[in-house]
Amino acid sequence: MENIELLLSAGSVTIALWSLIVAKRTAKAQERVAQREDARERRNANATHLQKYSELLIEVRAQTKAAKLELRDRADEAFKQLQWLVDDIASAKPPRQSGHLFHQLSEAISDAFAPEFGYQDEQNLLWRFAGVRRMLRELSESCAARASQADEAPGMTAWVAALSNWLPETSSRSRSSAERRLLSSESFTGIFGELNSRLDADSGRRLLLASLDPIESLCELQRRIRPTFDAAHDRLQDALDRNLAEEFKLSESTTLHAQLKWEMRALGLLSGLSLADMKHFRQHDVVDAVPELIHSGAVLYSLSRVADRSAYSSVPMTC
Repeated sequence: MENIELLLSAGSVTIALWSLIVAKRTAKAQERVAQREDARERRNANATHLQKYSELLIEVRAQTKAAKLELRDRADEAFKQLQWLVDDIASAKPPRQSGHLFHQLSEAISDAFAPEFGYQDEQNLLWRFAGVRRMLRELSESCAARASQADEAPGMTAWVAALSNWLPETSSRSRSSAERRLLSSESFTGIFGELNSRLDADSGRRLLLASLDPIESLCELQRRIRPTFDAAHDRLQDALDRNLAEEFKLSESTTLHAQLKWEMRALGLLSGLSLADMKHFRQHDVVDAVPELIHSGAVLYSLSRVADRSAYSSVPMTC
């Protein structure tokens, strides 16, 4: 009898324990369901709240598309005119035309920046484009040193000696910016030196003066449409500022936040990346026109590609 009572007691305990386990599992399952439901409701509320930012982005891009395409077309036309002028004025040396050298150098600089157009602050990019101009002038001085040393010691020895004054150490290049790595590469310096050798002081001056008309035409258009880009940029910045005080943050929507930031960078570049100071070369002589021309070509090429991408896609540039 006692054994039976013990068995019944043990069975009751087992049942009680099992009921407790089941109850805990049920409670955890219900908690997970509630958490998923809360997360779903928050996502829905977040999406509803952030819809206004998506609509703002669509509206801004629609309002600025015509201006972007007009700037793209003018930049393309100015770039082509500079390429033709280089072919017409620079001395011809086979196998490559001078205009092709100009195109390759300009495109290479823009390519160096392109992966960063999608995430770098536009002010940082504008500052670095100005740095490219300075580096091109330094490279031109290195080419001049090469030419003078070649008179004293013809051949590759003179070229290597002059180039060593321009190229930083390999370890430094590995830590430097993309544009400095490009401009200190042997391939770039070789092409630059080749183009530089095809223009003397007089032909370089004529080429620079002839290039000012298409450049100033672009600058005039840019000046006219800059308020459109600046106003659109300010609208997006105001929206980001307002969102800081709201419960649902744009950063919770990674894609939308990246698209808004990319659009602001594009607008900042289209407004601020300018060649307006080139007009001063009408009154002031320049020792070497090639750095100014290559810098202008890189700016024109970059304006065209940013304007085109921003007009047709809100996806940040990665290449």
